[in-house]
Amino acid sequence: MDVEERSQKDNAPPSSEAPEKFGRTLRAQFLLEPECTYLNHGSYGALARPVADAANALRLQAERQPSRFMVEELPDLIRDSADSLGKYLGARGRDIVFVDNATTAVNAVLRSLAFLPGDEVVTTSFCYNAVRKTLEFITERANARLVTAEIPFPLISPADTVQAIASSMTRRTRLLVVDHVSSETGLVLPINDIVRLARSRNIPVLVDGAHAPGMLPVKLDQLDATWYAGNCHKWLGAPRGSGFLWTYSDFQPRVRPTTISHFVSNGYNRAFDWPGTKDFSAWLSVPAAIDFRASLGEAEIYAYCRRLTARAARLLSDTWQSDMGSPRGMMGFVATVALPSPTKATPAAAERIRHVLRTNHNLETFVKAIDDRFWVRVSAYVYNDLSEFERLAELAPKVAAEL
Repeated sequence: MDVEERSQKDNAPPSSEAPEKFGRTLRAQFLLEPECTYLNHGSYGALARPVADAANALRLQAERQPSRFMVEELPDLIRDSADSLGKYLGARGRDIVFVDNATTAVNAVLRSLAFLPGDEVVTTSFCYNAVRKTLEFITERANARLVTAEIPFPLISPADTVQAIASSMTRRTRLLVVDHVSSETGLVLPINDIVRLARSRNIPVLVDGAHAPGMLPVKLDQLDATWYAGNCHKWLGAPRGSGFLWTYSDFQPRVRPTTISHFVSNGYNRAFDWPGTKDFSAWLSVPAAIDFRASLGEAEIYAYCRRLTARAARLLSDTWQSDMGSPRGMMGFVATVALPSPTKATPAAAERIRHVLRTNHNLETFVKAIDDRFWVRVSAYVYNDLSEFERLAELAPKVAAEL
């Protein structure tokens, strides 16, 4: 049973009623503009006031005596924060290092590996564009081959994903790079099945888990991946600039940070913990983000957001008489629904819809052109409620029709 499948069972809502502490009631706890309909938490996150306060306090702590903070206090604070994150993710803190974001973590892994001419790296058609660009750079430089497993969209069954990846693997495959949650579509992929498939063929796996921590109850020590790159600024709720890389212990000596600094030869933790002088408050605020979620209740967060996401997707699909991008069992806190339009979808037109919704209607969401159709990707978090999606359901078709 996959992590995401277990989560639906283990974190089922205690009742059919939404806890009163969620929705618009909780909006004042976040720094978002009160009047904005914000349905795009998945892109950049949104900071809660207690977490922002903790980050500001850490900046002040550093400024009171910068030399003491950087030399004596910081190393232990980083490791303490990694231990806290490790406990949350079901992993050892010493297997986790902080980076600025998941893209940085992916780059650290890929640029540490040596490929030979003719080697193959497999990814999927859901691969995040920044990761794909990195893969293209790495494989072109080595005269290796990047293979894309084409996954159908809209997706009907998780098995389609596993089959597409399996069909793309050959005896030359040296690495699999796969999303845990597709950034573009919000699909939760059957990551346990995918990792087991790769491991059965002795292929290392780099999981791009940018959207998973805080959306799914990730247990890294049970996943059996080789590397796992993630963000803490999205669903976990830490400040932007708090990404991480988890590495299976046997592979840690092979990985170097993207920025080579003083301690690159001093082991996995030390190599990453000091990239040079910077503001470390985002890394150090991760425990505060975890504490804030604990104050709301992890099971309650999962239940509320998953239920709201499913209701929002059904509302949009029914109102627009259109397709959903995934079955409910493959949704986390993000859903993608086709937006009807009389015109052919293009990336420029999708961005225009976003701009008009943002500028003229103070509504923020994500619109993408996929296979000549517009798709709206909505995020549902603890400060959202269904009335905001009802507003989107009314406005988006009108904006699309006026292109």
